[in-house]
Amino acid sequence: MNNFLPTIGIEVHIALNTKSKMFSPSRNNHNDPINANINEIDLALPGSMPSVNEMAVVKAIRLATALNMKIDQNVRFDRKNYFYQDLPKGFQITQQFYPIGKDGKIDISNKSIGVERIHMEEDTAKQLMIGDKLCLDYNRAGVPLIEVVSRPDIHSAVEAYEYLNNLKRIVSFLDISDAKMEDGSMRADINISIAPRGSDKLGTKVEIKNINSFNNIMKAIDYEIDRQSQLLLTNNEVKQETRRWDDATKSTVFMRAKTNAIEYSYFTEPNIIHILLTTDFVNNVIGTINKYPSVIKKELEDLNINSSLINLLLDDYDLYKIFNKVATTSNNPTQAITWIVIELVAILKKQAKSLEIISNEQIDSIIEMISLIDKGEINGKQAKTIFEKIILENKKPKDLIEQLGFKQITDQNVITDILNKIIQNNPNMVQQYNERPERAEKFFIGQLMKETHGQANPVVSMKLLKELLKK
Repeated sequence: MNNFLPTIGIEVHIALNTKSKMFSPSRNNHNDPINANINEIDLALPGSMPSVNEMAVVKAIRLATALNMKIDQNVRFDRKNYFYQDLPKGFQITQQFYPIGKDGKIDISNKSIGVERIHMEEDTAKQLMIGDKLCLDYNRAGVPLIEVVSRPDIHSAVEAYEYLNNLKRIVSFLDISDAKMEDGSMRADINISIAPRGSDKLGTKVEIKNINSFNNIMKAIDYEIDRQSQLLLTNNEVKQETRRWDDATKSTVFMRAKTNAIEYSYFTEPNIIHILLTTDFVNNVIGTINKYPSVIKKELEDLNINSSLINLLLDDYDLYKIFNKVATTSNNPTQAITWIVIELVAILKKQAKSLEIISNEQIDSIIEMISLIDKGEINGKQAKTIFEKIILENKKPKDLIEQLGFKQITDQNVITDILNKIIQNNPNMVQQYNERPERAEKFFIGQLMKETHGQANPVVSMKLLKELLKK
């Protein structure tokens, strides 16, 4: 099978996180009750007229810029005609002939993957099987989409994963989409063919649809490469068809035959005039683009943050936003990594909860807690208890310090009296101080914390201990 070279192209549909739909003022929110967000345009009632969502155009410019694309400032739309129950109009408004972005790329670890085009269009209604009936949810009808079409530069499941993951990071960090595959806001169709290595002709293309996770995309690609290889090795034909990934059987399953001669009768959308974007408008959008994930990655690497933690942040924009606020406000990225990327993630995983439960008030409490650590008013063990109660009970740090008896002893006279007693009771450790000072200091501070139940201020205590031992 190593004698065959897989060639993979990917078409990705990205649902934009605009407030309203692509061509209507209906609310754009897939979490709302079924068929709550519809109006006459979504249902194609006679006389209804579409109007282009400006923010969708802005987000398309952001993505085109991030992918190093040529931007077409003359925005035009076309009709893609086909009659199906999920399209009330009997056609889809898209950009077949004049995509807003062309000739871009996405960098992965070992090369660049070409992006042929990106174009704006509207989504179709969502089909639901309820009992034995096919039902339609028109909340999704008209949702703004950007379709991203790669060039056939991908040759393995690993490359496909990296390409898609980098695309997801870009659209998340540039506030284009939440790109959650499980919610359908990022959907990928995979086209795969294999041919003998060195051949100047591609093999027969097979399309795989309905894959709901990156891991399943990798499994589907590997399975399909193996399936097609076995067919060719046994002198059987690879048929041009559309298949789907069956998670139960871990295999691709036939859906329908596919031919090249699909006639959609495209023509220019007559109800939307051409929109000429001024250079000032485009430059203003470009000038307000968020930091690219690649730039953020470099900044995190410069802080000597572990690569696995960096990937965790880059794969979850919501987590990164919390981390960035805590790190920036506290001016302590190391503590922010500890409490947000390690401790917070662990608590949420244990409780089977998502970041959505974390409020701005709780973030402020975490920042306050880090400040208390920096000032030496609480130690690491106390902070861990406080942090958990901030997350699970939304308690304030200073209130918790009082309730849990964590208020530190800072009175030098009190600490000195306790240390003197400990020193008097342990003359052998005093004698070891000149030879092994660190060991002696650790012992005496440990005894002090035991006597004060961890409430002696460690900074003040260490300073006083050194003075006492040098006498």
